[in-house]
Amino acid sequence: MSVDVMVEPFYEWVVDASQIKGPRPQIAGVTFVDDPMPYIERKLLTVNTGHATVAYLGYARGLATIDAAIEDPEVRDASSKALEETGLLLAFEHGFDPDELQEYRQKVLARFENPRISDEVTRVARAPIRKLGHDERFVSPALRLLDMGRRPTRLAAVIKAVLAFDHPQDAEAVELQETISAEGERAALARYAGIEEDHLLVDLVLESPDPTGG
Repeated sequence: MSVDVMVEPFYEWVVDASQIKGPRPQIAGVTFVDDPMPYIERKLLTVNTGHATVAYLGYARGLATIDAAIEDPEVRDASSKALEETGLLLAFEHGFDPDELQEYRQKVLARFENPRISDEVTRVARAPIRKLGHDERFVSPALRLLDMGRRPTRLAAVIKAVLAFDHPQDAEAVELQETISAEGERAALARYAGIEEDHLLVDLVLESPDPTGG
């Protein structure tokens, strides 16, 4: 009996060369690196940040799936610009070539278009409180960009969309909305992001436009 297996064309295979004894094997598709951490962070701040960005922006616009969300021109443009900001950070901190990062971003965004591996935006966006964490995929790069002297306005707009995530079947979303209702967006964001209420990032987020476009 034969079994057809659906796969996607996008993949990454980065291998820590420092752990290899003897000559490096010749394996198609493998990138050997002496320090894998920059590549791990490139994946986190492009694939993970991008996936969640499309989910939150898609939810705000009433779109049900990741592929439907990335087909929305405004979601795609906002997601691409948010990843341009994380790309600035990756180039600055790890020395990645900007042109290679741009190509990598486009491959990642194209991956989200595939309806055969798509997911519901509510599943990808789940646990918004965790995703607002100080060392997580949105707040961490935004804070580091501020340290560089850059204003992460696009990431701030995505964080605004995270604050607006009100899916009633998600326990963290319910808690988030209860906290915002009781204390306000400023206090809620500061608490969950682990920063002061008067932090510039909080100001940038609160100044961001309504993620629903309303």
